[in-house]
Amino acid sequence: MRFLPAPPYSRNVSIARLRNHRALARGFTDLAPKEARRPDVVLASAPPPFLARQAGRFARSVEAGFVVDVQDAWPETFLRLAPGPLRGLFRCLLSPWYRAGNEAYAAADAIVGVADEYVRQAAARSGRSQTTATVPLGVDLAGFDRAAKAGAGPDRTKPDGHVWLIYSGSLNRSYDCLTILRAFAHLRGREDFDRLRLFVTGQGELAEEAGRIVAAEGLANVTLAGFMDFPAWAALMSRCDVGFNASFPEAMIYLPNKIFWYMAAGLAVLNTIPGQCSRIVEEGGIGLDYRAGDAADCARAIATLLDDPATRERMGRQSRQLAETKYDRAILLPEFAALLEEVARSR
Repeated sequence: MRFLPAPPYSRNVSIARLRNHRALARGFTDLAPKEARRPDVVLASAPPPFLARQAGRFARSVEAGFVVDVQDAWPETFLRLAPGPLRGLFRCLLSPWYRAGNEAYAAADAIVGVADEYVRQAAARSGRSQTTATVPLGVDLAGFDRAAKAGAGPDRTKPDGHVWLIYSGSLNRSYDCLTILRAFAHLRGREDFDRLRLFVTGQGELAEEAGRIVAAEGLANVTLAGFMDFPAWAALMSRCDVGFNASFPEAMIYLPNKIFWYMAAGLAVLNTIPGQCSRIVEEGGIGLDYRAGDAADCARAIATLLDDPATRERMGRQSRQLAETKYDRAILLPEFAALLEEVARSR
């Protein structure tokens, strides 16, 4: 294992991050040829596309197999932030990222990714036929269970008859976290409202606005927990009943890791993400969809689960079963390893 030095960055969209990625690509290009042993297969993550391109060039130079693992839609995710009239200009500015990604995908013997749509987009950009596979992020189920057992977490004692809901993840504009707070306020007229709790874990640019909504609406049963250490977070999750898998469709977040943690905790899932996420929720019978940005529809979905405890509990059991049978990393990673070994053998 070798670690490459690179300058730090504090914001996901920043010049400092671009410098970091350029430094990683240069460092790999300088050091990889100096390794004494020729690799059988090179696995590169994309993004960053420049590092993936250099990894592909190195793989070809030593006649090794090459696999690209697509973690996000770059640079498309940045292009969507551009105002409509300036989108053409932004695409020109992002053309080096497109070219680097296209070269990496074209050089790959196999393209894998954490969601079906990432794989589809990369394969289309490669311009040729190759092996493709989706390997979701999944969850380390044994690690989660150990942490949940060891962690304390806030409000360790859950009163009988109470229902706990949780949103866990970044509080930024790609995720539909504020709608959940507004939806929760819609439920104040319910007789059981004082038996409901909503936990919001994580941080981000919308944290202050989330605090203002909670204060303005007088939501005393909402806890903005911020970042938590893993055992405390796992312990809290394991005591909840419902988890929100909420992002805006245009954010291109197709299969976030939070849905797998919800499965590990045995939660019913309320989901806004169309496509693969929606199919998992519907076909697995683990939750309900609602419209992103629509507080009334979110409140409707919450109320549906609150009014039918038997269905909510069944969804939670099926959620955990899905983690155990399909999305445990103990299942996913050996399959990924087998793919890498097949690419190595083919070379």
